[in-house]
Amino acid sequence: MMRAPRTLIPLLLLAPVAAHAEIIAKSAIVIDAGSGKVLWEKDADTPRFPASTTKIMTGLLLLEHCVPTEIITAPQDIEKIKEASLHLKPFEQVTAKDMLYALMMRSANDGSHAVAVHIAGSVPAFAKMMNDRAKQIGCLNTNFHNPNGLNDPLHTTTARDLALMAREAMKYEAFRDAVRTKKTTISRSINWKDTSLKSHNKWLYKDPSADGIKTGYTRPAGHCYVGSATRNGFRVITAILNSDKWQEDHKQMLDWAFAKFEKKHEIKAGQVVGSIAVKGGSVAEVEVSAQADLYAVGRKGEEDVELTFTVSELAAPIKQGDVVGEMVLRDKDGFEQRVPVLAQESVAMTPIAAVAKTANTNGLAVALGSLMFLGAYMARGRRTMGKAVRQ
Repeated sequence: MMRAPRTLIPLLLLAPVAAHAEIIAKSAIVIDAGSGKVLWEKDADTPRFPASTTKIMTGLLLLEHCVPTEIITAPQDIEKIKEASLHLKPFEQVTAKDMLYALMMRSANDGSHAVAVHIAGSVPAFAKMMNDRAKQIGCLNTNFHNPNGLNDPLHTTTARDLALMAREAMKYEAFRDAVRTKKTTISRSINWKDTSLKSHNKWLYKDPSADGIKTGYTRPAGHCYVGSATRNGFRVITAILNSDKWQEDHKQMLDWAFAKFEKKHEIKAGQVVGSIAVKGGSVAEVEVSAQADLYAVGRKGEEDVELTFTVSELAAPIKQGDVVGEMVLRDKDGFEQRVPVLAQESVAMTPIAAVAKTANTNGLAVALGSLMFLGAYMARGRRTMGKAVRQ
């Protein structure tokens, strides 16, 4: 069976989404960056033109397919790209790291084209990669047709899908560094005079908590924005499509989210969360820990959540680090988070159990069991994982 730790702390029950009538964007959404929980949304699944917020996906694929020092060479047709803000010359060379900054800060359309050709060989092939990656992330209404967001009737996505892409990209430290940078200098092989970059994201200069992400504008798309801000260790992501007042919309969404919601009672990777009985072992039970970070986000002042442990009835031997079950955190809106739990130590078989196992070629039967907890807990011990590249 699963035994709860001795000290109990209530977990927060996530509150239902509230209406927000003052947002004028055609589509908008705000989510918790850590869990992906939607805090508020408005027409978030209607496909619309995303303009240069498209470059979030281009930047993500650049990070996932190139090392920082990799050289990207501009193709021969580079000067045909409209609004070519990096002013690349045919066969000009820029490192992948500097190109990421050019995409996210200066919104380089020509840089995006160079990245697409470098990674996939052609824009259509890269667009397919973009759409395939979007589906992997969970985007259901995205159809990218180019890497830069220049207007194309076939090039659409949604506020929800953009928020999901941004959440995935923000897991990368290199991406976070690029989108929060206000000014930097890059190196390039031909145009040495045009090396200074200044972020087009005006909100970075207005909000100390802002840490990204990407602006966008074309006449058909209107003003678009995907933003990120972190306050008291709590990061939210907004996505706004077609707004005449994107900064006001973004500010209202941020202020509302941080005023109403907060992180509560985090469970850290490696933290002990309980113990499971062991059959035929040298000890009667083994402590288990969370494999990854887990926390609840919800309205301030509201407490109550359902935490379910689904575990296997364990039989020795067990190795330290074996997955022995999972925690399921579920709020009243039906939003779930699942994290495996791991054995904290190895457990050897007793001599009697070893003899019984030898005699029974079918081994010990494993039965599934579960234990429901209302409320949360504080761990008796805590371990931290090594520094990760992704966050």
